[in-house]
Amino acid sequence: MSPRRRPPQYDLPHAAPGALRLVQLLLNSRDAEYGNEWLGTPKELAAWLEARGLHVARATAADVRRVQEVREALRELTMANNDGKPVSGESRAVLDREAARATLRVMFDGTLAPAVGGVDGALAHVFAVVHGAMADGSWGRLKSCRNCHWAFWDESKNRSATWCSMELCGNRLKTKRYRTRRAARPV
Repeated sequence: MSPRRRPPQYDLPHAAPGALRLVQLLLNSRDAEYGNEWLGTPKELAAWLEARGLHVARATAADVRRVQEVREALRELTMANNDGKPVSGESRAVLDREAARATLRVMFDGTLAPAVGGVDGALAHVFAVVHGAMADGSWGRLKSCRNCHWAFWDESKNRSATWCSMELCGNRLKTKRYRTRRAARPV
C-alpha cells in the first residue's frame, strides 16, 4: 500500500484572493487526476477545517460525505464559470439542502456569518464566501480546469482561461488533439 500523498502546496497558475482562497482549497482537496482524496476520514476533515480556522469539535463519516458532496457541487458551479453550462439539479439540490442546515446571520458590517458551529458552521462560512464572491462579481474568475478539474483563479483580462495551466493541461489537450488528427490522416 502506497503512502497517502499530501495535498499539493502550489497553485497553478494563481491563488484566489482573500476569503475565496478557502473555497479554492476546498475544491482542491481532491485530486481527480491521480485519485487522491485529502478529506476522506473524519480525522482528516477535522484537521483540514482546524488548519483553516474553522473549529469543529468532531467530525463524523456523515460529515465527510456531506462536505465531499458540497465540494463536488461547488466544483460544478466553477465548471459552469468555464463553459456556461447550467448546474445539474442534483448539485443544486445538494447546495440547497446544505445551505438550509448551514444557517447564516446578517452582520451589520455588511457580511454574513455562521449562526451555528461544527461542520454546519464551517459550511455556512464557505457559503458566505461564495455568496460574497457572487455578489461582488469575483466568483466568475474561480474556475475548474476542463482537463484535470483542479480549481484555479483566472487572471486573464477577458476571463477566458479554461485550463489550470497552459504548460500542463493546455499542452496535454493540444498534443492529444494533434495526435488524433495526425493518426486520422491517410498514409
